[in-house]
Amino acid sequence: MTLSPTSKLLFTLVLFGVAVALVAVASAVHEAAPLFFAWIPLLTVAWVLTRPESATPVGQTSPEEPRAEPDVAPTDPNEPPADPESTS
Repeated sequence: MTLSPTSKLLFTLVLFGVAVALVAVASAVHEAAPLFFAWIPLLTVAWVLTRPESATPVGQTSPEEPRAEPDVAPTDPNEPPADPESTS
């Protein structure tokens, strides 16, 4: 199962919300039993964050990655190639 970065973030927020809600329930009912279940969503967060991210479609770059620039300078096709020994 692959997740997008946005899906990972939202799923993680929901899981933390569930864990906090279980702590709130434990506080409201003055019982410790809900605390024993609060670790389940917290362990699931680790599983969610280690899932591979979905690949970007071919031809599109993600906003985090800079666009790849060519390593060669543009040259005039009618100009002869530069002689490496004559560079100054």
